[in-house]
Amino acid sequence: MKKILNNLELYIAGICLIVMLLIDFANVLGRFVFGTAWAFTEELVCGLFALITLFGAAGSARMGNGIGLSVLTDLLPADKQKYVRTIQAIAIIVFSALLLKYGIVMVRNEIRFNIKTAALGWPEAIFGVFIPIGAVFLIIRSAQYMIEGFVKKEKV
Repeated sequence: MKKILNNLELYIAGICLIVMLLIDFANVLGRFVFGTAWAFTEELVCGLFALITLFGAAGSARMGNGIGLSVLTDLLPADKQKYVRTIQAIAIIVFSALLLKYGIVMVRNEIRFNIKTAALGWPEAIFGVFIPIGAVFLIIRSAQYMIEGFVKKEKV
């Protein structure tokens, strides 16, 4: 159970990726076999793509595999690397906090103006809420990565 909770966002992203694959496969099959394409599949796939992107970034931040230039940091002594790790995590947390703030504003406006998706007619906020949720995961996992850098005694 601990392994699942430690990698929750990666499991969710994996399940969403499988769902996206099945939806796209069904759409392609429908287009070539039955001669008809389903417009709603694009909405579902794009919404899931946003979720996968943010959850994948959170999983990557948790493992310390975020975007970075390790050529310079690898030259630093191990005790100094944790400070670079902290700066990196703080930058991700600040970005994620802005993403959370403006994601909430976006979802509020989608609800307020009753914006619907074109093909399905679903509330756009259903897909929009993936951005604040992903931002929360990014904040938590980046903070976790930063804290673990100070707790561990071994080389970072």
